Amino acid sequence: MSNVELFDTNYTNMDKLIELSQSLNEPKWLLERRKNAYHTYQELPYDKDHLFYKYTTFKDFNPKSLTHNWKYNGEGNHELLKTYEQNLKPFMVETTNSLQSSLPEDLQKLGVFFDTLHNLIKIDEVRAKKIISMVDKSTSKFDKLGSLSRAFAVNIIVLYVPKNVIITEIIGKITQINNSTTANFGEFIAIFEDGSQATYYNIYNDNSNDNNAKLYSIIETVIVGDNARVKSFQLQDFNPSAVFLLSKYSEINRYGVYRNLSHLQGGHLSRQNSFIDLIGDNAEGYDLFTMFGQNKQRFDVKSELKHTAKSTIGQTHARQVMMDKSEAVLRGLIVIPESGYDADSWLTTAGMTVGQGKVNSIPALQIDQNEVAAAHAASVEPLNEELVFYLKARGVNEKEAREMLIKGYFEYVFKLFNDINSIEILRDSLNLKWDLSL
Repeated sequence: MSNVELFDTNYTNMDKLIELSQSLNEPKWLLERRKNAYHTYQELPYDKDHLFYKYTTFKDFNPKSLTHNWKYNGEGNHELLKTYEQNLKPFMVETTNSLQSSLPEDLQKLGVFFDTLHNLIKIDEVRAKKIISMVDKSTSKFDKLGSLSRAFAVNIIVLYVPKNVIITEIIGKITQINNSTTANFGEFIAIFEDGSQATYYNIYNDNSNDNNAKLYSIIETVIVGDNARVKSFQLQDFNPSAVFLLSKYSEINRYGVYRNLSHLQGGHLSRQNSFIDLIGDNAEGYDLFTMFGQNKQRFDVKSELKHTAKSTIGQTHARQVMMDKSEAVLRGLIVIPESGYDADSWLTTAGMTVGQGKVNSIPALQIDQNEVAAAHAASVEPLNEELVFYLKARGVNEKEAREMLIKGYFEYVFKLFNDINSIEILRDSLNLKWDLSL
């Protein structure tokens, strides 16, 4: 069975789409948006460019065996929110059948919105339509599986930060799957108006203890306005039976700066398609990745930086550690069209293998402008046994030496993200996975 046919199930068809929209009491224009996304899913090829071989295969995964039962009942899980607040202080917790939002009142007074699109429609349908128009203008033909997520998303989350609003605390959302054998679809929209500043995160995990298959598929759109400064990080830590699909489109305007870090360490298969378009002069975009795999986990990441405007800066950096029989690929692409005069772009990807782990690093450049600076580098190496021996010779036991070298491999990317509080969350999660594997 091909990847295209794989996701044609009894819960991803037009009848179910209409049923979902009606159950949510959506206006006609939102139903039409779902229909358009579904038609796009049917029309788009699995991978639109031909620079890379098609790496992702969904072996040992059959979405036809799942059920689409992400039924939003409108009632939040307050106890779950309190539990997470002890360490992460999220403003939103999303579970299989509930969503709880708790945006502080001071941010609400500044015009910040962090809730579902459905609630925004109730408050201000004109603004909701405007936001959706901004998003769809750029992403309507972006990604096949992303279009499927848009068509069947139950919770469409909107984070909106008005012009010149500066948020000093981290805005967080945690998504937790607590049912097995489910197919879950979502959409996340983040709009940062001119001159705004914020840091936000998305954490994806689950609390099920079974080994049954499950799916979480989401499309995310980020729009960074003129002179805005935005950082975001995501942590994917599903259990080993889950398949995680993320299609992420980011658009950076004049003098805007966007820095994103994706840390992938969970799931059976993680597929991420990330695209940053530097559409404004002097815009900056940084796409950072860390991947830690064990057993038979698989990670497939594609990062594309497009320098559409003049004097832009774009960087992609990835570090991957694959242990046991896990596998990872990073497909990096720098695109500089003729309009991208004076672009400065840099792509590095490095992998470490332990045991029978595999890492594929595939950088590529597509440049149609001479007045640019662009470079790429890729490397894959086994765990350095000489360094293990060196540490042992200085009193570190072998187990601790390997742990230091493996965890330390990610520090280069962590430091590039340059946010202490965010990095501590990722380090804690990495330490927990390491401890559980012993």
